[in-house]
Amino acid sequence: MRCLFFLLPLVCMVHASEHVATLPNDDINLAAALRLCGANHLEVESARVALRTAKAQHTDARRKYFPWMMIGADYSRQAGNMQDIPGNVTEESKNSYHANLAIVSELRIGEVMYQTLAAKQRAQAASHDVDAARNIAVAEVTQAYFRLLRAQASLVVSEQSRKLAGDFASQLTAAVSAGVAPEADQMRAQVQSLRHDLMIRKCQEDIQIASARLCEILRLPNGLNLRGDANEMAPLALVDTNATLGTFVREALSHRPELRSREAMLSAAKTDAEGALKAPWYPTASVRGTFGGFGGGKGSNTGNFDDSNAVMFGLGWRIGPGGLFDKTRHATADSLADQEALLMEHTQQKITREVLESIASVRSLKDRIVIVERLLESAEKAYTLTRERGKQGIGTVMETLRSEEDLSFARLAYFDLVTESNIAQSKLRCAMGTMR
Repeated sequence: MRCLFFLLPLVCMVHASEHVATLPNDDINLAAALRLCGANHLEVESARVALRTAKAQHTDARRKYFPWMMIGADYSRQAGNMQDIPGNVTEESKNSYHANLAIVSELRIGEVMYQTLAAKQRAQAASHDVDAARNIAVAEVTQAYFRLLRAQASLVVSEQSRKLAGDFASQLTAAVSAGVAPEADQMRAQVQSLRHDLMIRKCQEDIQIASARLCEILRLPNGLNLRGDANEMAPLALVDTNATLGTFVREALSHRPELRSREAMLSAAKTDAEGALKAPWYPTASVRGTFGGFGGGKGSNTGNFDDSNAVMFGLGWRIGPGGLFDKTRHATADSLADQEALLMEHTQQKITREVLESIASVRSLKDRIVIVERLLESAEKAYTLTRERGKQGIGTVMETLRSEEDLSFARLAYFDLVTESNIAQSKLRCAMGTMR
């Protein structure tokens, strides 16, 4: 059994291609599929967009540490009864105007500090989500590619079987014409040939479906009839299946980016909970400085314009909703942190289950391939011997048809198991977080 190790270095190509890639023609191999996966896969691109969003939110949270500026002017006019400071009411007419530049900073120290830290942790989670999407995408593309190869191999086997059945049917037709064979044998041979015709048409359909599926995953133009490299239709050896189950689970829990993402989200939720409790105890610091000019006077007088500057400093604490002693806010933040803890535990259990299921499939398929190889060898020998018996006139038509059917079944079963084995190994690598 030939083993291929070419997939391991090729998955690194996923990281190298960030621009949209295309194919020069309909031919494709696994290396090209993985390059296109890194450049074109929709889920990977969606994860990249989410990462850019999370990074922008982190940057926006950090910007709250810095003051902002305002520039403007205002005009005010009052006429009629007015009251002075001692309480006298007089009829007056006056106006004023003000042009200034204001530098303002209102910093809720505690909230900004905890919000910035939580945003950073969520950006880290989004980064792990990109790795998770890439890990799943590589496995998905690998599986779709080998399903295309299986459909192509099934077509080749069906066409070969159709040719064998057709040759035998032609011989029986000649024998019936010569009067040395019954017509029923000729009909049986024709039935066998027509069964292979049905299989050929079904295989052609499967190729088109597998090609369309691979085009969808790789975001290639519709209408391409992709053709994989038939030389790559061989058992892969991506994982050492002799390791213990505990080793597989530990490696998966240490490598799966989904778990790292959940850990970062749990840290962010805990930061929010801590911030809800502690942030209100930090004061809100405010600074406002205005620099400009002020003028005006009685009636419509617009003179007296001169410099007018002011600076204000303040510290304060918010009490009540959104501030100190807001128990509802504390309870909400703690509840969200508890939800993230449960999600993390669920992710750990899911990863463990995926690893155990995958390793069971890989080991089973490895043993079944050994069996089907022996089956194929026996079917080939049986068919050769049966045809020899037929040429010598001591074999029956049913024996020949049955041996040809067994050979076709063994060939198809071999390619089915090779495909399922390669898919199972890619699922195991994905479950362990090492496919990317």
